[in-house]
Amino acid sequence: MWLSLDLGNSQLKWGLRQVGTWILQGRLPLTLLDQLEVEWRALPPIRAAHGVSVAHPDLRVRVESACQGLLGLAPCWHSSPPSEGGLRNGYDHPAQLGPDRWMALQGAWHLQHRASLVVMAGTATTLDSLDEKGNFLGGMILPGLSLMRRSLHQGTAYLPAIEKGTYTLQARSTRDAIQSGALAATLGALELARDALGQGGDRVPVFLGGGHHAELSPHLEGPLYVYPELVLEGLALLMEGDQARI
Repeated sequence: MWLSLDLGNSQLKWGLRQVGTWILQGRLPLTLLDQLEVEWRALPPIRAAHGVSVAHPDLRVRVESACQGLLGLAPCWHSSPPSEGGLRNGYDHPAQLGPDRWMALQGAWHLQHRASLVVMAGTATTLDSLDEKGNFLGGMILPGLSLMRRSLHQGTAYLPAIEKGTYTLQARSTRDAIQSGALAATLGALELARDALGQGGDRVPVFLGGGHHAELSPHLEGPLYVYPELVLEGLALLMEGDQARI
């Protein structure tokens, strides 16, 4: 069994996988990492742990300590190389690409070898373009939906803090106007990126993951593939492919 780790800006996501099947998956807010002892206490023997991290190094050390103390192994942390798993990294400086974005791209590519827009809707929203030859062309980073809503409250005198509202282009309450603005900004950027990637007028598929996937998916036309833990999916598929080539 393999343990996959996605240490993000606000949560640790993890999954236990065997022979191409997820046995268990879980997530913890970074403020509750002490609970890993409870979460992982009953896990079966694990062969190896592989992960990506965009969190503060101190948090990574805490996860490493939990892996060593509870599971008896040290995780292998992955970065973004110039090429890997059939993909080529088009960033000017490939190592600067967030490894979570790279693994989400790996997930989309290994699931369907075709041009696609890879969207991770979490603390930040990333929109990454992949062509039909496996070239990562580049992407965009936006504030995530919660971050957009929260910034309006923090940066103004009277706008309220909200978590959700109703999406409409002619909102008649401040709550709905904030929700609609955040969603419309994200959907507009997504459609611009999708149109730029389109092949001969065809709409490229969107691979959508991240904690806010359920807010975005009802407003997206197909083809659409929703994988809430797309980063873990990409990491696992990459590792399984490497193992098959050994």
